[in-house]
Amino acid sequence: MKLLIVTPYFPPHIGGMENYAYNIAKGLRKQFGYEIVVVTSNHEKKEYKEEILEGMKIYRLPIQFKVSNTPISFRWGKDIERIIRKEKPDVINAHSPVPFIADVSCRVVGEMGNGKIGSRILRITRIGEGKLRKKKIPFILTYHCGSMIKEKGLIKNLIIGFYEKIILKKTIDNSDKVICSSDFVKNDFLKDYLGKTKTITPGVDINLFKPSLKQTKGNNVLFVGSLNKSDEYKSLDILIKSLQKVKEEFKDVKLIIVGEGDNKNNYLNLAEKYGLKQNVIFLGELYGKDLVREYQNTNVLVLPSVKESFGMVLIEAMACKKVVIGSRVEGIPHVIDDRKNGLLVPPKNSDVLANAIIKLLKNSKLAKEMGENGYKKVRENFTWDVKVKDTEKVIKGFLKK
Repeated sequence: MKLLIVTPYFPPHIGGMENYAYNIAKGLRKQFGYEIVVVTSNHEKKEYKEEILEGMKIYRLPIQFKVSNTPISFRWGKDIERIIRKEKPDVINAHSPVPFIADVSCRVVGEMGNGKIGSRILRITRIGEGKLRKKKIPFILTYHCGSMIKEKGLIKNLIIGFYEKIILKKTIDNSDKVICSSDFVKNDFLKDYLGKTKTITPGVDINLFKPSLKQTKGNNVLFVGSLNKSDEYKSLDILIKSLQKVKEEFKDVKLIIVGEGDNKNNYLNLAEKYGLKQNVIFLGELYGKDLVREYQNTNVLVLPSVKESFGMVLIEAMACKKVVIGSRVEGIPHVIDDRKNGLLVPPKNSDVLANAIIKLLKNSKLAKEMGENGYKKVRENFTWDVKVKDTEKVIKGFLKK
């Protein structure tokens, strides 16, 4: 079985979508013996590159330019067609919402199937005694978020709106199946496509993200996320402001911030403005065991976003038996069961957020109980082993047709 994965970025590039694509690909290869081929951008250099990564064949295509976080090359249509003809995959799975490469691959597959690009490349299946049937290669789109329209930026939002209503719509219409990263994406943003969607959320590596036997010391609050201006929706400013009130109860409270971005100085200035310079600690980007250590050392993880399709950091913290607080928006309530494995708060309300943090810091027994419940939920619902099996069922369903 050969699966061709198309994704704008792939490890070593770091990100939620990259992590998802990588773990699904690795799991399908290990558990079900899939042959994996990946087509992605070369985010490091503007040159073509082929390599083998953990037994997976990677085609890294050169970028002509980038628009925001979107890598673009007008040569990719021909590149992807050539790779499909060479590799002859049984199934193609593209990842989005970073525009362009998934949309291009969907168009190429459709045109190849309709004979619009050279001779047809079709999957050949056996039907009955000695008979062969030609069929278009199944195209599965994995969509990772809700609308990309931001609160600010009229011009950007007009462009994004055009993309979502015209180009993305066409890609979804031409996809055979759409895998959604959360029930929010499925039931809200893609509600018009319920006949072809299925939710398969991200998973977590429970061999890496796991509880510590050491007791947590101090009163620590953790935030993990991008500090870019484009990610202001994560509302780190609200969390920093809430710390003023928390500090009145816990003088030694520490807000540990893991992440980097072009808006970092703004957050540094905000902490100083609120008299929290000694209470807010910026650690930069952390990965692997260094990141796990910060989850293990915190009392509570907070995700105060105004929009969030899923919230990967929530299940990473829960896997470490940590209680979590999140905004009652979009996909977060699908992860946090309010007052069972964490607390849900209204977005953009620093006072309510502060009260929630104080409640959990004051009541370590409650925080521990919620942490245990979150750990159980992750083990039962959010391991990569479960997500790989769910994905394989989707793929197998097409190959039986």
